[in-house]
Amino acid sequence: MAQRVMTDEVGVRFGMSGGVLFVLAALIVASGLRGTLGVVVLFLATTVLATALDTRHSLLLGLAGWAFATGFAVNTAGVLTLAQLDLLRLVVFVVAALATSRRGTLG
Repeated sequence: MAQRVMTDEVGVRFGMSGGVLFVLAALIVASGLRGTLGVVVLFLATTVLATALDTRHSLLLGLAGWAFATGFAVNTAGVLTLAQLDLLRLVVFVVAALATSRRGTLG
């Protein structure tokens, strides 16, 4: 029987993924990589990280990715806005995260 490791737990992978997005958001702000390029970096990271998650956690990661992108790459100091472009970005982040998740698993 193979020994289980901590990263076998989806909640641990989700927490680590959120941490990666947090660090990326900080790097985007510190490096001045704002606007579209910063959003693209966070979008790509969100979709890649979602591949290790189930559907429910991917949905939450998509929301987190959108929040970091909107709050730090688009706006400043974590300010979230809900203009039309922000809502479109929200849909794109969530759909992409769900599309790359481990489908068919909810737990």
